Amino acid sequence: MTRNCFAIISHKLASAGTKTDTPLEETARSISVVTKEQMDARGVTDLFDALSYTPGFSDSTYNRDARRFTAQIRGFNNDFVTHTDGLRMLQGAGVANPNYDTYSFERIEVLRGPAGILYGAGNPGGIINQVSKRPTSEQLREIQLQTGSNNLFSGAIDLGGTVNDQDNVQFRLTARASDENTSMDYGRAERHFIAPALTWKPDDATSLTILAHYQQDDIKGSFDINPYRYLPSHGLYNYSGTGFYGEPGYDRYTRNDKEIGYIFEHRFNDTWSVTQSARHSDIDEVSRIIYVDSVTNGIASRSAEYITADLSANSIDTHFQADWSSGAVKHVTLLGFDYQNTGYDYNYAWGSIADLDLTAMNYGQTVTDPDFTFMRKYKVKQAGWYLQDQLKFGQNWTAIIGGRYDRYDSDMLNRKTKAHTRINQNAFTGRLGLVYDAGNGLFPYLSYDESFEGQAGNDRYGKAFDPTTGRQYEAGVQYTPANSNARFTAAIFDLRKQNVATADPLNAPGQSFQIQTGEIAAQGLELEASIAAMKGLNLIAAYTYMPKHEITKDTVAANIGRRTANVSKHSASLWLDTATPRDEQGNVEQGWSFGAGLRYIGSRYDYSNAVKLGGVVLTDAMVRYDVDGWRYAFNVHNLFDKEYVTGSFTSDGYEYISPGRTFRLTATYRW
Repeated sequence: MTRNCFAIISHKLASAGTKTDTPLEETARSISVVTKEQMDARGVTDLFDALSYTPGFSDSTYNRDARRFTAQIRGFNNDFVTHTDGLRMLQGAGVANPNYDTYSFERIEVLRGPAGILYGAGNPGGIINQVSKRPTSEQLREIQLQTGSNNLFSGAIDLGGTVNDQDNVQFRLTARASDENTSMDYGRAERHFIAPALTWKPDDATSLTILAHYQQDDIKGSFDINPYRYLPSHGLYNYSGTGFYGEPGYDRYTRNDKEIGYIFEHRFNDTWSVTQSARHSDIDEVSRIIYVDSVTNGIASRSAEYITADLSANSIDTHFQADWSSGAVKHVTLLGFDYQNTGYDYNYAWGSIADLDLTAMNYGQTVTDPDFTFMRKYKVKQAGWYLQDQLKFGQNWTAIIGGRYDRYDSDMLNRKTKAHTRINQNAFTGRLGLVYDAGNGLFPYLSYDESFEGQAGNDRYGKAFDPTTGRQYEAGVQYTPANSNARFTAAIFDLRKQNVATADPLNAPGQSFQIQTGEIAAQGLELEASIAAMKGLNLIAAYTYMPKHEITKDTVAANIGRRTANVSKHSASLWLDTATPRDEQGNVEQGWSFGAGLRYIGSRYDYSNAVKLGGVVLTDAMVRYDVDGWRYAFNVHNLFDKEYVTGSFTSDGYEYISPGRTFRLTATYRW
């Protein structure tokens, strides 16, 4: 018998901080969990929306792009990198980026700050871990239809349950097809994905879950989600910021992403267990886009960019866990090894094409793909060994200590010149943490964490660069009241990115050598509250105060003290909705639910700190009705259609503007 309900998934569940089942309050880290129920309530359609009520997160970095995801965590760009089910989503250098549909996720975990000890190379701001929908023992049947602004139409299914009478084989099948306009003229994005999953549990100590994901994206016309505002210095000044200046039928991006992997878990005895996760990825993409180079007397001179990329990648992570005691000290020890192997071809071409008359808009010009001028073949390998120990002692104390050694090797072959460029780097990262159980659900903590990122290039003497490094000191407190589904956190941090490449002071005119003496420092405060189904209400609240996020070391004196672009000093958000009406058995009853949210993005500076961008308050809203297994939801983002600058590039003569009000009408049926 199937329960007619839309399940609540705990916001206290996440493994991103330790790779163990340690409660969040004992991890000595800042972690946010965005549950499926929260995403459904807010009408989330992509990662930008999913994380918009999370502290330390900002999508006001670049233009929102229909092809891929990039944003800031604690003011540091994540450069398209996400993790899924604990494994890094492998990609090329800015190409062949996986970008899963959010309908395939059970929850999203955000670990803020350096995470080198568990995940290897990564930016110091943190990681985003997407958790796939898994097979269920309880029968699940869901269909979903959606329409909305930008001529959106989509349909989805989510099916799950047991396969055999022994209930030890379970399945999940999730799929979605969508078609919608982008905010730009002639922009249209189509997506199809299917994600089957199967879990086999031969006994109580063993489980094997196979996860597959196939996604096809086809974006015609402009890829941009945010419109432009052209400044007086730009040739398109006074022309439409949503205008299409390419060629219909030529500007197009296609990506085929095929991924398959598994998660194997086995407990040997009361002490030892092992978990192994692996994924194989194949991604191919083709991108054609036309740019305006200049405008003279209403005639736009244009160039075509043509890119192809093919990627094949493998990643595997194996860790053994030991639960043991030494006297009065209880240990949870993690011993692991992970390996990533990526190979991809990247071909790039650029060439002039026919002009466009901006008055007549004489589309229909013949465009021939330019010849490739840049043909590269890359092989990248990274291997890491890590050890972590969690020690519980003195009744109330938990300490975490860990270290990791990584080796990074890459080989780039220029297929035109046959020249090789090789990088061989290694790095050690560590972590320390201390948590005190003060009683009544209060857990203050201190932590220190490190990270690294591989760095290409060399100095004037031919010496290869070292990896950039990140290090963070954090102090915080987590509060989880007993017998409630609530969690409150507060953290202050000092985070620094070091070994940043800066201009070599020995450079003569025309030289551009670099040395690694730069540093970017961030200091801030983050507050978060998450309450589920308490007195009929759900609440999410966040506040970030970042008084310092600036260059602190640079060989160019004028750069020191320059604030990082698009990082607000203040940002805040609040979402409140009424809980789904339920009977005593937890089944959904007929009735209405309502929700509303406020998001504040504080003032920011552009890249040169010459322009200050004003702050803005945005409003979101939801109304929902449940009846006879159906849920009808109407969501509006940016209810009052506030226009604001998301990124300013004054030296290039343009700004990115918010896409404005959007709405979604969703009908979901479960039986």
